[in-house]
Amino acid sequence: MSDLKLRIATRKSALALAQTTMAADAIVAANAANAETLTYELVSMTTEGDRRLDKSLASFGGKGVFIKELEIALLEGRADIAIHSLKDMPAEVLPQFKLAAVLKREDPRDAFLSRGGAAGVRFMDLPAGARVGTGSVRRVVQLKALRPDLEYVPIRGNIQTRIGKLAELDGVVLAAAGLKRMGLADQVTEYFSTEQMLPASGQGILVIETLNDETAQESRVASHADLARILARVNDVATFCIASAEMAYLKALNAGCQFPVASFAEFISDDSAEDRGTCGALEENARTLKIRGIYWDEKSSRLLRAEVAGNVDLNSADSVQQAKNLGVELACAIKKQL
Repeated sequence: MSDLKLRIATRKSALALAQTTMAADAIVAANAANAETLTYELVSMTTEGDRRLDKSLASFGGKGVFIKELEIALLEGRADIAIHSLKDMPAEVLPQFKLAAVLKREDPRDAFLSRGGAAGVRFMDLPAGARVGTGSVRRVVQLKALRPDLEYVPIRGNIQTRIGKLAELDGVVLAAAGLKRMGLADQVTEYFSTEQMLPASGQGILVIETLNDETAQESRVASHADLARILARVNDVATFCIASAEMAYLKALNAGCQFPVASFAEFISDDSAEDRGTCGALEENARTLKIRGIYWDEKSSRLLRAEVAGNVDLNSADSVQQAKNLGVELACAIKKQL
């Protein structure tokens, strides 16, 4: 292979461009010994989700509005791969596409920003009636569980726009991953632990999407098989399993961005697994994957919670399916409470 240029579809927002460049650089670095002439160009575009900032995502299509244009670029052969934030994707990709690789997860937590940045008023210290901005129903139900006496204001827009809302609000809640990738961590007042606030499924994970093997067209990357090998070298297997478990949970509940639902998976040490269904000693190559989930039951006005754990053999060809099975098991545990 020589003189290979990847055409990478991405949104035009500052965060998307920063994240895509980060992912692209990682792909090039991972292939330095195998394809030293591998380069890339960004194919940037504005998605429907970026254009319609005056409405909630649930009102005009949900998560798919952030990726549709990028997927069209893949189908039309204008791009070889697309880079997405996994939390912006539907629980299941369309059959023409596949998730080819993911990068190692960035900080998955949610962050609270108040006036004064790191020295600002912390969330639990806000006065009653304080106004906090967030565009996520998932965050709102969990924030209300912590502070039912506050007012939660819906906001949308890019990171800079949301931070700018501090001129009229007492605080805003954003994903830590985006803030860190934009070099804005110094503006964070505090981070919510995952016990306080379960992150969105896929939060902090960058995913690389391609055409599936049947749909793939010839591109400037010598062949689809070459592209698969290039991307495999940057894939983080553990994060791919985590992503698979979290998205399987959403799919099993048929949940999208309009639902107050979330899941968070993490590999834990054997000593901390306790008796959570691990069935005794772990196999040599297996690790314990724990996944927690929440679901807001509107009928009973209850925030349902569940947790499961099990073995995932990262060296097995079945590791992704093992992780998906845990996500489905978690969804079943939630459904039993309905």
